[in-house]
Amino acid sequence: MSEGRELDRRLLLGGGLAVVAGAGAGAGAAALLRDEPTPRLAAGSVVGGDGGPWRVVAPGGSIQETIDGGATAIALGAGTYPVDEPIRPTAGCTIRGVGQATVLEARRPMDAVVAIGAGGPVGGVRLGELVIDAAGLASVGIDLDIVGTEGNLRGGPDAVCRLDDLWVLDAADDGIAYRGTDTQATVTSRVRVRRARRHGYRVEAPDNVWVACEATTAEGEGAGFYIGTAIEGSDGIGAANNHFHSCKAWYCRGVGWQVETGRNAFVGCEAQDTAGHGWWITGARNTFTGCVADTAGMADVGGVPDQADGFHVVPAAELALVGCMAFDR
Repeated sequence: MSEGRELDRRLLLGGGLAVVAGAGAGAGAAALLRDEPTPRLAAGSVVGGDGGPWRVVAPGGSIQETIDGGATAIALGAGTYPVDEPIRPTAGCTIRGVGQATVLEARRPMDAVVAIGAGGPVGGVRLGELVIDAAGLASVGIDLDIVGTEGNLRGGPDAVCRLDDLWVLDAADDGIAYRGTDTQATVTSRVRVRRARRHGYRVEAPDNVWVACEATTAEGEGAGFYIGTAIEGSDGIGAANNHFHSCKAWYCRGVGWQVETGRNAFVGCEAQDTAGHGWWITGARNTFTGCVADTAGMADVGGVPDQADGFHVVPAAELALVGCMAFDR
């Protein structure tokens, strides 16, 4: 045994060996005890490290060029990223920022700031921890229009995308649109849509989940959450079998929730301070558990007293409202 190896052994047994975080620490200690070379930690654990999966795009850099170059894990920094064409992630692409300091800002009129699918197949896209600023120029902040399942993980039938910890601001029409034939098994969580001019969330696709999401709208036509059939010109197949948990429509100049289609579930969701109805429910076979309507016909957003209901329910049967409440403050 070499003198250096004996020194390493004494340091380990005496507690003097520096601790390395994670699995590498145990592997390193075991290697020393077996008189084997100390293993190297994966360079990919460091963003931008040699051989690592992440590609860093600095503010002002081209996210799309990085995607087109083959990157599937993109890290964005603090700053503004001008967008003059919709960003189109490829299958399995992850784009993450550093929170509200990372801003993707539309610089000219366009269909969407981020176009996931763009009418074709894509799966496994993840977008998180950043701001999408449509700036009143982009029709939609994030447009999920996925058609087809080619390339999905192990031949799976659904897109399985993830949107998390996002701000979506000032869409000319809709904050986020869910449409196409295969925008399914997508989870949207902790997303704040502000001042959409039509719908905050436009849901025309089935089999998706929303958790702790919220929306405000800036004009009188539309809803914080629209759950229904495809609007004119869209390729949605209709919202059904969707789940909404702890979501909120507030300060909406139209209605809070517009529920046109059936077979959806709403748990602990709220409409607050809306000009129109808090909940406008025309689709049967929906369930509402512990949902709230706080102050419909709110003057601050253009509402008129006695012209809006907390829950405006059209179906006379096949609808369940359990533990729900409507009131004016």
